[in-house]
Amino acid sequence: MNRPANHRAAARQARNLLANRLPGSRRGTVRQHIIRSERIAEAIWRRWQVGVYQWRLKHVLWYLQHRTDQYADGTRYRYWLTVRLLILSLGHDTWLGRLNGPWVRPTGAQGGLKSGRPAFTPSPPARRGGER
Repeated sequence: MNRPANHRAAARQARNLLANRLPGSRRGTVRQHIIRSERIAEAIWRRWQVGVYQWRLKHVLWYLQHRTDQYADGTRYRYWLTVRLLILSLGHDTWLGRLNGPWVRPTGAQGGLKSGRPAFTPSPPARRGGER
């Protein structure tokens, strides 16, 4: 995937990445994830001029540490959930263990997560009828 020319193109890449992966209607939670993904992609593009497909761990970590530090704990957590969906959609599952911080819990408390319901992992887009 080519590097986007501007922040709008980077936001469009993030929107398309999640829109093709998340099931459900485009209301409520899915729409909010798409809006947050656009904001994340714009901020990273303005800092490093890289698109979603060129992201490295340092870009995502920078965003979570420096761009969400002024948000309330619950808002940081929602941005973390969107970042997690983007990372899983890109296939960088190994990054998740290295992105621990106060954003991982809605209360802002530090520490690892307890076992429980498995996290939602976006599936690849479904194939259409006659394609192989």
